[in-house]
Amino acid sequence: MARNSFLVFDSDMHVHEPHDLYLKYMDPKWGDRIPRAEPRTHYSFHFFRDANGQPIRKTRFLAELRSQGITALASRMASVAHKYDYALTHDFDAPSQVVAMDTEGIDVAVMFRTFPLITDDTLEPEYALALARAWNDWITDFCRCDPVRMKAAGLIPLHDVDMAVDEARRLKRLDHVGVCLTPEPHCGRHLHDTYFDPLWAELERLDLAATFHHSPHPNLESVTNRFPGHPNSTTLTKTFQNNLDEIMGLASLIIGGVLERFPRLRVAMLEGNCSWVPWLLYRMDEAWEQKGAWEETPLSLKPSEYFLRQCYVSVDADEYLVADVVRRIGDDNVVFSTDYPHNDSSYPEATSKLLRVMAAEGLSEKTMRKILWDNCAGLYSVPTPPAAFAHVQETTSSTRG
Repeated sequence: MARNSFLVFDSDMHVHEPHDLYLKYMDPKWGDRIPRAEPRTHYSFHFFRDANGQPIRKTRFLAELRSQGITALASRMASVAHKYDYALTHDFDAPSQVVAMDTEGIDVAVMFRTFPLITDDTLEPEYALALARAWNDWITDFCRCDPVRMKAAGLIPLHDVDMAVDEARRLKRLDHVGVCLTPEPHCGRHLHDTYFDPLWAELERLDLAATFHHSPHPNLESVTNRFPGHPNSTTLTKTFQNNLDEIMGLASLIIGGVLERFPRLRVAMLEGNCSWVPWLLYRMDEAWEQKGAWEETPLSLKPSEYFLRQCYVSVDADEYLVADVVRRIGDDNVVFSTDYPHNDSSYPEATSKLLRVMAAEGLSEKTMRKILWDNCAGLYSVPTPPAAFAHVQETTSSTRG
């Protein structure tokens, strides 16, 4: 399991959902609106549709794919498909996920969605909740394959805050360790709108991490929806996808007073790089120093202090600028993600690649241990299981001795 005598905790390991997930787990009352897809015959993820063939999540990105064809995407998927032959043969089921964890050297991982259907403001709240509950029930069963090593972060739709609170309570009963949200405004409301305060209060009370993970071209107010249809849109979108909406979402939570009101709420911005953090903290502190006295919501700390107290960001396997992040803000707020099984993941060498990057940049063994395990265990309140990983701890101790 562990790589180079380090315990490894993947903050954000993805799954490829089966074609019949919603047909099996969603309330039958939704009839023809229950999402479905054809069985997977090659390495890909599903674009779920209703019984009439209409996409559940109508996005400009999908419209562009239909109008221009999917040649480029198919070519990219085919070029990395060989890495996932075993998982594909087993339809990316739970046992194959454990095999992937062993191959990558992952001891514990939190499972995240791939293409969430709920990131669409046009869905009525009851339907969005039904979609989320179906996925949450499926991932709960998925993680039962190895509950010590496989954890879940359930989907929470933000269409209705009371429904969101109820689902958060249900996820806690299902032993999820966090909730998966997206950082964009929802239904015209920003994350720091007090409308959402009951959810933040409940996540704080339940000790569930609030994780934010961008979704490809959501049907929301997203930065990445500005490029489709224009030249070189794929590269432009890739450049800004995940990080810009997460930057604005994090600033909303901090400057908007959410972390002031809920000082025990743990927040993570995942799969959006970590290199931007020193700049953002500098920029927020500067802006607050200049403008904060005029604002209607007071803060008792500098914006950067809320981040250092309550927030986490994930480093990519090849992100050498992590050394600058650690030099400027310390090593307590960075976690690691492999991004398995997506086409841009460094699997099965993501962990080894990050170890090489950190060593080349001169990061200490103590810092590596924090990034690979300690910080993520703190984010999700998952203690090291002594019995399961005693052999790793003994090896690590002897190595350091």
